[in-house]
Amino acid sequence: MLAMPSAGFCFLAMTKTGSTAVESALGRYAEIAVRRPPRLKHMSARTFDSVWAPVLEHYGHPRESYELTCVVREPVAWAHSWFRYRARPEVAGRPNYTGDLTFAQFAERIVAGDVDLGSSARFVRTRPDRPDVTHVWRYENLGDAVAWMAGRLGVDVPEVARVNASPDRPDDGIDPAVRRMLERHFAADLAVYEAAR
Repeated sequence: MLAMPSAGFCFLAMTKTGSTAVESALGRYAEIAVRRPPRLKHMSARTFDSVWAPVLEHYGHPRESYELTCVVREPVAWAHSWFRYRARPEVAGRPNYTGDLTFAQFAERIVAGDVDLGSSARFVRTRPDRPDVTHVWRYENLGDAVAWMAGRLGVDVPEVARVNASPDRPDDGIDPAVRRMLERHFAADLAVYEAAR
């Protein structure tokens, strides 16, 4: 999470959407940067409004004075990125290791509720009395998101490096039936993605 309320926005870091690249590009301009632990770095809009908005308000930035922005990813590609990320050798032996699974098996576990990756639909939802996340960007348009933030900050648009990317796997194809199953499961997330810029 990067809080830049003086520039009129705070960036919420959804998992597996290039948030580390955004932090590398713009983190030095943040008034508050939450990088660790991961659960705090990747706080949802609801958590932000419960935890950080009161802090910012205390220091002269009422919630209505800035917007929230984030990046979301097409949900099947997002799940596939998690599948590749959890296959790293250093994760071997842990309960969430996927190096011994096919993507179809991983997808079945997601749909069965055995694996909870989260949800972009839940991520962007704020408390009922708070403004919604105003600017939701597609992962493919990460450069546009960074340019928008740089414009708000009044700085040159920085280069966005590829950071913390999930490794490729030999079985990187996604079976159409698995895609359809996940699209049904992630229907609310798909709607958020389709409405994003």
